[in-house]
Parts: sequence; C-alpha cells; structure tokens
Amino acid sequence: MTSCHKAENLSLCARGCGFYGNPSNHNLCSQCYKVFLNEEAAKSAIALSEKLSFLTIDDSVKTGNDDGLKMKTKTERCKSCKKKVGLIGFSCKCGGMFCRIHRYPEEHACTFNFKSMGRAALAKENPLCKADKLEYRI
Repeated sequence: MTSCHKAENLSLCARGCGFYGNPSNHNLCSQCYKVFLNEEAAKSAIALSEKLSFLTIDDSVKTGNDDGLKMKTKTERCKSCKKKVGLIGFSCKCGGMFCRIHRYPEEHACTFNFKSMGRAALAKENPLCKADKLEYRI
C-alpha cells in the first residue's frame, strides 16, 4: 500500500523532460533543478551589476567601449626593454621606470643632466668666499 501511495505523490517534471519531479525542487527533476539554480544565480548577478554600475573606482581604467568599467591596473614596464618591473622598479630623474639592468643612467641613455644639477648644488652649498686684500688694509 505504501508503494501505491508513493506513485500517487510523484508527478512529472514541470519542464516536461519526462523524468519525475520532486516537490521540494519546485516539481523539477534533478537536472532541470540544476539549470534552474544556474539561471537564478545569473539573474541575481545581473541585478547586482546594475545596482553597482554607477560606482567608479580610482584605480580602474576606462576603455574605449562604454560597456562599463574594466578593472585593470596599469602595470609598470621598463622604458628600455619593456620588461614588467612590478614592485622593484627603479625610477630615474628623467621620469622613467626601469628594471634592475637598466637602472643606471649609462644603461638607459638618460637625458637628465646630472652635471648641471651637481654644480648647482655645490654652488648653493659653498658660497664664494673672498679674502680681504692687503691693499685695502692700513
């Protein structure tokens, strides 16, 4: 009698795939229920992205197409060899970022004039000292 009672409670899948559905799964079979859960997750993700679409992030770079903001961070590269330098990049006074090989001014053909900077610093630190002349003394 219990087997007949089970057969009466069983119903076919609500999507019409031919398998029996489960009332706890919205009268869907296991395969159709997995598809249903994936569709619900996609709908909630779209709704969340629409709510957050007005936010802007300072580190993000806006691309040419106006679909939305892309989360990209600009990677620093060596100006000479275009190698990624990451956190250990060396910045030069000429304004470039360089790898460990090209960090010296001789290695990357630096355009900054270090001689004139050094001469200006020495002139500022060491003012010209003139000694008293004997002819101006009594």
